[in-house]
Order: sequence, then structure tokens, then C-alpha cells
Amino acid sequence: MARRSVRLENAGYYDVDGSPRISYSTGTRRHSFPQDQVRPPQVRVSEPVQRPEPVHRSEPVQRSEQTRSWRWFNWFSWGLLLKLLFSLTSLVVSQVNLRSLRMELHHLQQDLGRLQTMAHPQATLWGNFALASHGAQVLTAFSSSTHQQKGSPSWLTPYSPWEVIKGQYYPLVPGHCWAFSGQTGELFVALSQKIHVSHITVGHISKEQSVTGEILSAPKAFALYGLEEVDGPKVHLGTFQYESDGDSFQTFEIKEHTSNIFRFVKLEVLTNHGLEDYTCLYSFRVHGKIPEAATTL
Repeated sequence: MARRSVRLENAGYYDVDGSPRISYSTGTRRHSFPQDQVRPPQVRVSEPVQRPEPVHRSEPVQRSEQTRSWRWFNWFSWGLLLKLLFSLTSLVVSQVNLRSLRMELHHLQQDLGRLQTMAHPQATLWGNFALASHGAQVLTAFSSSTHQQKGSPSWLTPYSPWEVIKGQYYPLVPGHCWAFSGQTGELFVALSQKIHVSHITVGHISKEQSVTGEILSAPKAFALYGLEEVDGPKVHLGTFQYESDGDSFQTFEIKEHTSNIFRFVKLEVLTNHGLEDYTCLYSFRVHGKIPEAATTL
């Protein structure tokens, strides 16, 4: 008996007597199985595994580029914001500094005013007896004529000699002066009261105020006379000189005849600082003391 295969036996290949159930014929090989025999198990062919579609590499690259762009946008935004904050801070600081500078300039102006008052108290604090608002007058009949500028418009009226006794204070306004022709002239003033004359003050703009940097029209040498009556004798009270490099208001002390009482004074300009056509006088003040007899009345 031929050797049987255990695998074929288990699969029902042999009959009860051990003969193979398969018959062979010439040409074609056929297999026959009893109907009541269980067919060998069919091998199930597994379905093909669906592989995931490959992910395109362009998508992560785009995301990376978007992330990089967003990062640069954030940095740019923060930089712009910081620059704006810095500009605002600088503006606030500059405003504070400007306010501080204005305050400091105001204090400096006050200090300058105090220094000027200390240096020239007669120009700001002393009584002025040649002040029009207190009753002083200019006697134009005994004073020089007002200079008429050639080529001036008809509507431009020159200032009268009354301009010098209006009590102008520092700083003087350029052009607001009384001008008389030539380098010599006279100003005759009736004082507000009879006084002992102690000082006089003459005013003219400074070189710093002049557009040319010079004050050639300013009086230079001048003399002062005192009179008790209009047609009375003149008493020479001194000859003085106005310095072109000095302050706008220059005060001069009267050292002679201080005990005399005068109701009128006459200012005679002897020369100016170089201008031949005319001489300008901005301010004239007379300081002194009222006689004791007059104060007791």
C-alpha cells in the first residue's frame, strides 16, 4: 500500500478503504469529490491595502513661509509701535523742556529788570518833574523846530517835542522820538513844580535796537540851564555827554547851584554822534526835591 499523505487524508482525499478519490484519465486531469465531503477551505484573497496619498511637500513650505511672514509682520509692528512711543515721549519731553526754558527766560528777564533798576534807579524810581502827565509842558516857542524829513509821505506826521516828556520807559520804540534839524537844538520845559534840580536823564535807543548798529542821531554833548522865570537869566547847571555805547537811559548828576530853585529848564544840544541832517531825542527827565517851604503849604 502506497504511503498516504496526512495532509491529503485530513482534506478527504482518500476513501474508506484508503483509495484516492481522484481518477486520472488520458489528456485531462480531473478531480472528483463526493458531494457530502466538505470542500477544502478557500483561501480569502485579502483586499489591496489602500495606501495614503502622499502629502505634497509644498503645503508645509507655504505654512513655513506664512509663519515667517507673520513673524516679520509682528516684529515690524512692534518696532513701529516702539518708534511711535519714543516719538511721543520725545515730544512730551521737548514740551516740558520748552516750558522750563520759558520759565527760565521769564526769571532772567525779571533779574535783568532788577539789575537795571539797581544800576539806574533814577530812570525808573525817582520822581520826574518833567512829566507831561504831572503838569510839565514844553514851551515850543523857545524850543527848536521839528525836523521835516524830505520825501516823507504826507500822512506821516513827525513827533512833536512833547514826545520827550511823555515818560517813555525801557525799552524805547525806535522812531518814537522828537527830531530837530541839524546837530544843535534846544528844548525848553516848564517843570510841574519849582524844585532843587539834582539829576537829569536823557534817553535814546541803544545800538542793539538800531537796525544799522549805530545811533548817529543821538545827542552827544549838551548843556543844562535853570531858570526861575521864562524870560529870566539862565543859570548853567553843567555840561554833559551822552555815550553811544551806554544804556538807553543815562542819568547825570547836577553838582552846581543845587540850592537854587528853578521852575524852568533848558536843554541845549551842542552836537550829536555824527548825523548832519537831524538829531533825535527820545526822553528827557528832571529829578530833584521840592523846597521845604512848598511842602509845608
